[in-house]
Amino acid sequence: MPPKTYSQNLKELLAANDLPHFTVIIPSYNRQERLARALLQLNKQRYPMERLEVIVVLDGCQDNSAQRVEELRPQLKYKLKVVSRSQGGPAAARNTGVLAASSEYILFLDDDVMATPDLILQHWAQHSQDAEAIVVGTMSTPTDHRRPVWIGWEEYILEKQYREIVDGLYPFTSRAFYTGNCSMRRNWVIEAGMFDENFKRYEDVELGCRMEALGAHFYFNPQAIGYHYAYRSFKSWLKAHYYYGVYAVKLGHEKKVAWILPATYVEFSERHWLTQQASNRLLNHQFLQQVVARVLLGLAWIATLVRQERRGYQMLSGVANIFFWQGFNDELKASKVTSMGVPLTQQNVGV
Repeated sequence: MPPKTYSQNLKELLAANDLPHFTVIIPSYNRQERLARALLQLNKQRYPMERLEVIVVLDGCQDNSAQRVEELRPQLKYKLKVVSRSQGGPAAARNTGVLAASSEYILFLDDDVMATPDLILQHWAQHSQDAEAIVVGTMSTPTDHRRPVWIGWEEYILEKQYREIVDGLYPFTSRAFYTGNCSMRRNWVIEAGMFDENFKRYEDVELGCRMEALGAHFYFNPQAIGYHYAYRSFKSWLKAHYYYGVYAVKLGHEKKVAWILPATYVEFSERHWLTQQASNRLLNHQFLQQVVARVLLGLAWIATLVRQERRGYQMLSGVANIFFWQGFNDELKASKVTSMGVPLTQQNVGV
């Protein structure tokens, strides 16, 4: 089944003169220069500036983000609100932005995503056809961004997923609800109960599941382009995959999302046999996991140097799976969860 996408002559949308007000919500934590660049980039939107509000939520920032934003304020063409709060994580920051928003439509944008001039118009193109739409745009790879190999892996995986969605290999649902570049009517978030601030990963997918249960329709618009200038340390990258595993279990166990645990088992069974073996044999051996991760990282760097990036990314996929399954296993044990009637243990992971 082809994905739900929509394309319309943007000139017709502008000429209609009935564009709604949009609030762009940008959470930020200690990334003042990327944030400044994102705010200046929004000046280039073709969307009418008098109908555009931008809310920056400074989530416990300890750098000069607040001062930097105030320095930029005279240059910005749209209405700007700045909200400072104690650090609570992405879910809490987005909730703060939702409550502060004054528009019917909201658009979440990460502070390291640079919006192309038609981004908001592309989002509105779908909303204008379906009042129940949740629209997700792309987090595209910029050509002028030097990044480490593990970030290159993230971009490679995401772009592969985009191609598969566009090619109709699987339907676009709440599972692919990424809040780095997405929009919806504000009341969808409020009626669904807002982001769960206890979720530090998959908080967007978890909310997406609740909105889908209320009747929201999910669309992917590959023309709603934001260029993602991503960066995180390798240590942070490993930690993220561990917690993806933890919160996958929480999503199935605490939130009763029935498909997540069975789907995770099936997907693991489809991984390369070396990945399955490594994940099984290294489970609960944290020191060896770190050693293997560093060795494969080094090999991945070498692969990129000899223009064998895909080989390097395959190695990093193995690393990501090792840490994901450790988190998955730890949370199953902590929650005393069984999936499909079989507890996940070191002996039966991936079976």
